[in-house]
Amino acid sequence: MPTFVELLEEIAGAEQVISISPGEVDSLVQRFGDRVRQMGRWNASTDGSLDIPVAVVREAASALSSQTLHHALTEIKTESLSELLESSAAISLIEKICEAYSRQFRRMMTRYQDATGPAEATQLRDQLVHEIFGE
Repeated sequence: MPTFVELLEEIAGAEQVISISPGEVDSLVQRFGDRVRQMGRWNASTDGSLDIPVAVVREAASALSSQTLHHALTEIKTESLSELLESSAAISLIEKICEAYSRQFRRMMTRYQDATGPAEATQLRDQLVHEIFGE
């Protein structure tokens, strides 16, 4: 049985990612705008899917109240193509995810710039390249 610290290290290093299918990405873009593609790594040159780290979604969701998160979920689940207001809960969630993804990327860039060892720098460089260019 892992210790508490070992479990946290395993969770932190798991790089869990939610992959949104190209069709779902297109549907969300039609309803909520191009900002949807900024929530994660958009695989535009391959299949058009969108990969979002689970930690980014958690960070964004925790920045919203429970009620706003519930409203956002309802709006996202509703297939209506009606014009949504810029102040909708779903738009708020999407923007929070975009902000969290941007912060995560900047933290990775800062870690790369501050890397002291060649192995760490290479690993971070490879992660950044993957984040920018995908597979």
